[in-house]
Amino acid sequence: MDGRHGALLENGAYWLLYVVSVSGALLHWRSDNAVLAVLCGCVAVVGALLVARAHTRLLAHG
Repeated sequence: MDGRHGALLENGAYWLLYVVSVSGALLHWRSDNAVLAVLCGCVAVVGALLVARAHTRLLAHG
């Protein structure tokens, strides 16, 4: 996707990934499933990094 609309949509998708993975990590942690909690936590970190990268690209784009 090109342009600002595509960048906003990409940023929104990364935020959704982050929110869902943090929620999943908390849910699995409370369910005593440490393996999936750690996996979801790692995905949350990746999502946060992608949000930060997309945010800097949005700022650079104008």
